[in-house]
Amino acid sequence: MKKLNDEERLVWGKYLSTVATSRRMELEALDELLNEIGKPIMEATKAEKPTIEEFSSLRYVDKTSEKGVYQTTNKTDNQNSLAFQKLQKYLKEHNGFAVLHGFKIWQFSNNQDILARRKQ
Repeated sequence: MKKLNDEERLVWGKYLSTVATSRRMELEALDELLNEIGKPIMEATKAEKPTIEEFSSLRYVDKTSEKGVYQTTNKTDNQNSLAFQKLQKYLKEHNGFAVLHGFKIWQFSNNQDILARRKQ
């Protein structure tokens, strides 16, 4: 392979810099486009917030801990309950913890089929 002189290196350097800049701009434009296209899709798949009626329709059991009284509900006690599934999905999107209808609600990390709530 022939060695390049300084002038040839300069020409190739400018060319490669222009190509790299162009590619960078293309990737940024593509990223913006994907974000715009993806927003409606992400919004459509977002979990709907359970209504107060759905939230209240679940079967709860009173429990006590050092922090006080709270209630739990589980998948077994709410077989085929769309409200339970909706609440479970909502919590999953909120990393297992949320505030809803005046309650702190959470999902147990060791058993995600058990949900709990405590009045705020």
